[in-house]
Amino acid sequence: MKAVNNTSLKLKSSAAAALLLSLALGLFGNASPVLAHGGEDHGDEKPKTATTTAGAVTRTTRLGDFEVTLKHSLLEPDAATTGRLFVTRFATNEPVGDANPAIEIESAKGALTEVPVEKTDAAGSYTVRIPALPEGAYTVRVKTNAGGSTNTATFSGVEVAHQEAAAESGGSSWLQTALTALLGLIALALFAGLVYFAVRVVKNKPLGEETVSA
Repeated sequence: MKAVNNTSLKLKSSAAAALLLSLALGLFGNASPVLAHGGEDHGDEKPKTATTTAGAVTRTTRLGDFEVTLKHSLLEPDAATTGRLFVTRFATNEPVGDANPAIEIESAKGALTEVPVEKTDAAGSYTVRIPALPEGAYTVRVKTNAGGSTNTATFSGVEVAHQEAAAESGGSSWLQTALTALLGLIALALFAGLVYFAVRVVKNKPLGEETVSA
């Protein structure tokens, strides 16, 4: 009688373990990665944008043999600002002094605005005079011409908006990230419980075995 009860309990334990495994896989499959931050590629695949808490925006991408970095403050509607452009060699990070960069900004309606670029005393460093722009979404293009080769880096989705609106958007994004992180923690806790449960089953020690009588 005890052997039959143990066999039945083991089958139930195996079924429960399979169910827990399915739930864990479902959670991990739907959860977005939160903590992963490896695989830096210097922008050779897609342009990268980072914004500091002080409101400094950095846009970086690979452009042929070069790496282009554009830094500026948050863009306010109808307000001109000054930024910096850095052009370096992608392989060595060496400044490029003869890149001859040019920048243009295109509005959502296709209107083009030329952005003055001035060379500084530092090699590979340029001052960018971003003119006043109406509120909206823009595309920024950075062109380089060195060694007879012309290349263009494209930064899309550049927003010109009031800082208050940008702060509200950032708060919403933070909340979404926090919720995703919480979901990841729940999934990890469930997975840990699944591992413990599976170890008990493998060792032929089903939960509650000590309560089964002959």
